[in-house]
Amino acid sequence: MISATISQASATNHSAQSDEELASLARSGQIRAFDELVRRHWAGIRRFLLGYLPHGSSDDVAQETFLRAYRKIEQYDGNRPFLPWLFTISRRLALNEIRSKTRKREVSLPDYSLEKTPETEPPSFGPLWQLAKDRLSADSYAVLRLHYAEDLSIEEVAKVLGKGKIATKVMLHRARRKLSTFSEQLKDNYENLA
Repeated sequence: MISATISQASATNHSAQSDEELASLARSGQIRAFDELVRRHWAGIRRFLLGYLPHGSSDDVAQETFLRAYRKIEQYDGNRPFLPWLFTISRRLALNEIRSKTRKREVSLPDYSLEKTPETEPPSFGPLWQLAKDRLSADSYAVLRLHYAEDLSIEEVAKVLGKGKIATKVMLHRARRKLSTFSEQLKDNYENLA
């Protein structure tokens, strides 16, 4: 269901509506409204999860995120932004996945899927995000990713991470500062490739 939703364009004029309006329509039983939410946010959720999980697991958890959101859509507060609610579900599921793999001591195999997901961000961001993912803690990476790549406000990021606004600002500042110390390495690597 979800992969079909992602690959097809929305058949209705839901693209002009806000996420909150679509969530309200989905709560009233309009499946096409929820399909539009999936289409809009699948890539962002998946990119966010790649900061926590390997490729194959991130796809599974992304799908579970949307399934959980659909099942719990009546619990969504329409007076609040939809995207932080969705990222909160995603983050909690990712942390649960990490905990369960730690308990099971599973080893993740490299993903050699034949299907490639189209890259939705400029290639120039790839090395920077990869450096951030490799060098920062999962929460530091998440705060950067949510604020800069997904355009969430500090308040929305704080809600997703379950932290206060001040703590989130401090995390964001420290993550930027730490990443800037690694930027010379990125610059050197980029120049060596050229």
